[in-house]
Amino acid sequence: MAKEATRPGELRKKFPRAALGKVSLTAISGSTLTVSKEGKTYSVLTGTFEKCTTKFVRRFSGNSTLSELTVGDTLEVVGRWTDDTKTTAQACVVRNLSIQKKRGTFVGDVVSVSDTGFVMTTVSEARENQTVTVSSTTKIVNRKEVAISLADVKVGHRIRVKGLWNRTNNTVTEVTHVKDYSLPEKPEKSE
Repeated sequence: MAKEATRPGELRKKFPRAALGKVSLTAISGSTLTVSKEGKTYSVLTGTFEKCTTKFVRRFSGNSTLSELTVGDTLEVVGRWTDDTKTTAQACVVRNLSIQKKRGTFVGDVVSVSDTGFVMTTVSEARENQTVTVSSTTKIVNRKEVAISLADVKVGHRIRVKGLWNRTNNTVTEVTHVKDYSLPEKPEKSE
């Protein structure tokens, strides 16, 4: 049985605080995350523990869930080490720096189209191409706000997308709205 602490400092030594800043998510297995930083690998346990229950947050503190994490995301983890080797931590807070709190709006040109979405450039030169994934609930319209299908979106079309941006993986998911400014085609002006 563990010795009870008589001073606050003794308790802190028994359950040292774990703080892993800017680690890369390398694997997800159930509720266990594998992260790495500077060549070291750590296991991060999520769930309900004696001292806390894991809370997932996005960049700028928006609420998140385990299901929003993807391999390659940059995380910050705060919790408690499980032992003196300091390779496994029980997470109290997992902050995903790769996902913005607010949904993003992007304007750009379609580079390629697939069954589940498309790849687009963005107006901002600071960003790389974004992979956009649409779902059955995504509203896709032309510039006159008339409903169209994903099959109507073609390479070269100018579009606007609203969805959840993953800044590390350059993806836009949970897309709510796609507007194709290239449809309907504008008639040629006759002279």
